Amino acid sequence: MKKLILIIFCLYGITLFAQKPQADKKFKLYEYSDAIPLYKQYLEKSPEDYDACRNLALSYRYTNNITGSIETYRSLLKLKQAVPDDMYDLVQLLRISGNITDAKAYALQYQQKNSGEKARNLIRSIDMYDELMSGKDNYNVINKTGQYEQSVFSPVYCQGGLMVTAENLSGAKNDWTGRGNFKLFVTDFNCSKLTPVATEIMSKYNDGPASLINNGTVMYYTTINRKSIQEQDVNTSKLQISAALLREGKWQAAELFKFNNISYNVAHPALSNDGKMLVFSSDKPGGKGGMDLYYCSKLQDSTWSEPVNISELNTSGNEIFPSFDAAGNLYFSSNVLPGLGGLDLFISKYNGNAFSDPVNLKAPINSSYDDFSLLTNNNLESGFISTNRFGTPETDDIAFFSKKEIQKPSLKPMVKITVLDKYTSTPLPYVSVSIKDDKNNIVFQGMTDPNGVLMVEELPADNYRVQGILNEVTTTIATIVKEEFSKELIEKTILHNDPRFTLSGIVTNALTDKPVAGVKVTCENTVLNKASSKITAADGKFFFQLEQASDFRVNGELQGWLSSEEITATTKGLDRSKDLYVKIKLNMQQPEPGRVIRLKKIFYDYDKCDIKPMAAKELDRLVKLMNDFPDMKIELSSHTDCRGSDSYNQKLSQCRADAAVNYILGKGISKSRITAVGYGETRLVNGCSNGVNCTEAQHQENRRTEFQIISCSSCPPEEK
Repeated sequence: MKKLILIIFCLYGITLFAQKPQADKKFKLYEYSDAIPLYKQYLEKSPEDYDACRNLALSYRYTNNITGSIETYRSLLKLKQAVPDDMYDLVQLLRISGNITDAKAYALQYQQKNSGEKARNLIRSIDMYDELMSGKDNYNVINKTGQYEQSVFSPVYCQGGLMVTAENLSGAKNDWTGRGNFKLFVTDFNCSKLTPVATEIMSKYNDGPASLINNGTVMYYTTINRKSIQEQDVNTSKLQISAALLREGKWQAAELFKFNNISYNVAHPALSNDGKMLVFSSDKPGGKGGMDLYYCSKLQDSTWSEPVNISELNTSGNEIFPSFDAAGNLYFSSNVLPGLGGLDLFISKYNGNAFSDPVNLKAPINSSYDDFSLLTNNNLESGFISTNRFGTPETDDIAFFSKKEIQKPSLKPMVKITVLDKYTSTPLPYVSVSIKDDKNNIVFQGMTDPNGVLMVEELPADNYRVQGILNEVTTTIATIVKEEFSKELIEKTILHNDPRFTLSGIVTNALTDKPVAGVKVTCENTVLNKASSKITAADGKFFFQLEQASDFRVNGELQGWLSSEEITATTKGLDRSKDLYVKIKLNMQQPEPGRVIRLKKIFYDYDKCDIKPMAAKELDRLVKLMNDFPDMKIELSSHTDCRGSDSYNQKLSQCRADAAVNYILGKGISKSRITAVGYGETRLVNGCSNGVNCTEAQHQENRRTEFQIISCSSCPPEEK
């Protein structure tokens, strides 16, 4: 039983006598551990002393020595002064120990002696045992505070973690437990460290548990009513509800609750999320007995209405530790309502006028021990409870419960995800698509195919979010809900919103037209003066995002290959609502002995041999290739068309060949590796010879500069 409320239980049915001064004094001071050996010593000589025997049984019980308490109660019942409530207490202890057979037998005897609500609910609890245990495998329950020697209980959400009540081992000792007083602490959801909180308003007695609203800035909490402390040596104190406000990082006491009383206990405040209702526990006169639940409503002047007994939830026993969830459901614990024993947790729903009948939350949320102070905000899918069921029954712990996933055979339909350009509805390939679950975990990643489609198989039925990313721009989000998995095919479309154009290109082998992988493709925006590069994959493809109204230069390089010609592209005059792609093709060629390769972009002014800037870029391609293969030797030749005299054309072509070679030599290539030859009009590539009428385009074919590889032992073999 909770140490915090031992005083409450002691108020009912415990009459103390001064026959055994030393033991009784320890008992009155709630020093049960010290009282036990004194009572045992006394009872060896006076076994018929009912009061001493009962106090020993209670001392065992309050220190959670269940076995010792059961054996003492068995002896107590043999005494002629024994009363029915002694048998009731024994039944509860037997249930805690798991001895249901003996519990039922004693419960029937109790009913014969004391019929009424307690007896009916006790018998009903035992008869409902199988029903109350029917869901015992539905949840995982994990102790979060087993690392602490002291009690830690009654969590509430606070500061991204929890506020809890726990014994303060470093402070003043409690008069009746001999251990630290209860204080408030903050911790994370794993309860990894307890940090004192609100120390500026804590008393020198017990403080807690608490309830918070308004983002943790308004707090109601249980503490000692100091006016009720009447005797120095005997604990006559009553519990009360205090309040405080968080202002500029400090808690300040506030007079927000006016229904405390020095004659009875008022404890365990629970505020609804909207702050309009306060439920608490009290043994004030006029209740059903023990600690009853009451509620107050917030009035227009922000004060609380007179407390109203929640009669539909209360019993002759104790209804304590209420709490609300975000949906307004009320949770509380009772030791008389039908349950598994000790304190059981119940739920009740408030409809605006009344509370519904309480429903037991069953095992494993409940046990035969004390279970109380439930905290959840997701309809009992998971949450926290306080309990003394674990390996150290003398202390209370906070446990985390989470509903187990029910393994059901589920349909796993095909999921088809299509990614489209927002402006043109063009399917987008190579988009990275992620599928995430409700906890933001990535459960699948893939890439759309050339048709902009990604097919996903074997996706378990659940709720998901689908989103893609391309060129650092994310797509819209599509949702998949669990109910859709009844279909054979789930189709989702997401849109990519990138206002830029896309340069779509491919690098191919100039001789075989096969894609070339590993090519470094560079795209330069000549308007914005910025460049970026990509490396082609096995399919030889590359993509760049092109800004609107800009010009671009694109080329490719690969070790051991003749660099591609520089190709220009532009987005000027394009309409993004109609056009997405700017498409180009880069050709590259591997060298091999005997192969003649034309350098297409070498142009000269009329009757000139000077190397112009564009021609220089073309020759730089050749320089790079010769640097890649240091043993390569070439013949560089220049050709003219048939117009002009043969001697003039011969002289002009030789001049141009020499100029090209001199440029290359100026780049560090040895003269021994290159020969300049001017062929004039002697090697026409078409029939446009002297006297033949040809177009300008046909003459252009004959005006060319090219090179032939004479030798290159390190060059790769010819690709078949």
